[in-house]
Amino acid sequence: MEWLRNIVINLPLDDISDAASRLTIWWSHFVANVPPDMLPMYAYVGFSVMVLLLWLLVVRVLPSPFGGMSWLAVFAILLAPGSAAGETGDIAPASIGVIYGILMKEPGAAMRSLLPILVVFAVGLVLGFIWQMIKNAVESSAEQARQQAIADEKANMQLASANYVDLVQGDTEASQAELVKTQKSVPIAKDSNKDKR
Repeated sequence: MEWLRNIVINLPLDDISDAASRLTIWWSHFVANVPPDMLPMYAYVGFSVMVLLLWLLVVRVLPSPFGGMSWLAVFAILLAPGSAAGETGDIAPASIGVIYGILMKEPGAAMRSLLPILVVFAVGLVLGFIWQMIKNAVESSAEQARQQAIADEKANMQLASANYVDLVQGDTEASQAELVKTQKSVPIAKDSNKDKR
């Protein structure tokens, strides 16, 4: 517990207090012209966006599919629409309805409120799958174009340097032994004038 005490002792409480006061002043100026009945919605949406942005730091640590799915789950929990309790018909986060149904021991209400969260999550998974398919197709075509450009550049360099042996044989290099073998196997033409004499 000594390490925890050291962390608490070394916390810059004055800096934290100054940052919190600046945030409070900024928030009061930001919501100065907002009607009081809309203030909870602004606060909820604003802080939900902040949570989603901070969750991106967690997503970078997680493996690729799990990071995206965890961000999508947080998005669905925070921002899936539901209805407020009672007969008002106001829009409220569906997660609040799930918590309310669990606390009031009403499993039907909890399941009814859970449905929008599951729908948002499922739609997000389908859209994410489509996005990954498009992204993989674009990346593979870009990689093929890059490989083709490298092969074309290599062929042009071989033509420019008159290195036709490599060009004919493709990517495999002709070894020195093969060149010597081909040179030995070529018959030397004798001068026909010497044979006649």
